[in-house]
Amino acid sequence: ALRLLQDMAPSHTQPCHLQEPPCFPDTLLHRNLHPHQAAATALRILQHLFHTLSRSSSSQHWPSQAHNDLLNKLQHHIHHLEQCLPDNANATTLFKGPRNPLLTINKYFRDIQLFLHAHNHSACAWDHVRLEA
Repeated sequence: ALRLLQDMAPSHTQPCHLQEPPCFPDTLLHRNLHPHQAAATALRILQHLFHTLSRSSSSQHWPSQAHNDLLNKLQHHIHHLEQCLPDNANATTLFKGPRNPLLTINKYFRDIQLFLHAHNHSACAWDHVRLEA
């Protein structure tokens, strides 16, 4: 998947000066999670990433084969993670308390959508999303 993201890099680099692009929340990187919590967190990230990269405005900026291959790879990982979680696993049972990482993930991807919108879904903005992914 990382190689596919690299393959999607633009062949020409233009100066790209965007104001305050969202950055992945550090709080999610340093958490000791139970394996089911980690799987649920990774699943939510991949689901949001798949949804974001599936938007029609994204495909015009990347080579179609690399883009489709990445979406297929993400779908494969999503399916695999869904199989790892117990049938009764949901956000309310896996995460209790005020620091629910799924809420942080939701906010991060909402910020990504706002960032793309603020920059008119430009190639530069989409490349930032690619780099974040």
